[in-house]
Amino acid sequence: MKLFIWMSRFSVAVGSLSGLATGAMMVVILTDVIGRAFFAAPLPLATEISVMLLIVKVFLGMAGAQATDSNFQVTVLTDLLSPRWKYLQRIVSLSVALVGIGMIAWLATAYAIEATEMGETSFGVHPWPIWPERIILAAGLCLLTLQILSDLVGSAIWGQERLKSGLPDHSGSL
Repeated sequence: MKLFIWMSRFSVAVGSLSGLATGAMMVVILTDVIGRAFFAAPLPLATEISVMLLIVKVFLGMAGAQATDSNFQVTVLTDLLSPRWKYLQRIVSLSVALVGIGMIAWLATAYAIEATEMGETSFGVHPWPIWPERIILAAGLCLLTLQILSDLVGSAIWGQERLKSGLPDHSGSL
C-alpha cells in the first residue's frame, strides 16, 4: 500500500510544477506586455516560452489531479449506485482510461523520441527547440498512465477510500 501512496504523492509533487509554471508564465507575459507598451521592445521568445510553460502546466499537472481526484466529475448517476456497483464502475472507468491514456502516452513517447533525434525546432526570428516540449508532454502522459494504473490496482485491492487516505481530498464531484 505504501507504494501506491508514494506514487500518488510523487504525482502531486510533480503536479506542483504546474503551479510554478503558471507563475512563471505570468511573469513572462507581464514582462512582454510592459516591454511592448512602454519601451516598444517585446520580450524575445515570449510566445515560445509561454507555450512551453503551458505544456508544463497542463501535462505535468494531470497525474496530480488524478491522484487527488481533482478532475471534474459529474456523479448524478453514479451516486445512485450501490457500493458494489460504484466499485465496479470505478474499476471499469479506470481500465478504459488506462488503455486510452496508455495508447496516447505510447504514441507521444515515440513522437518525442523522433523529435529529439531530429532536433526539432520552430521556425521564426529566433529558432526555438521543440523537442524538450515533446519530452515534457510524453513524460506527463506516462506519469498519468502510471497514476491511473496505481489507482486501478489500489482500488481493486483496497478500494478508493483507503487508497486516498494519505492524500488531501480535492474532489470536484457535483
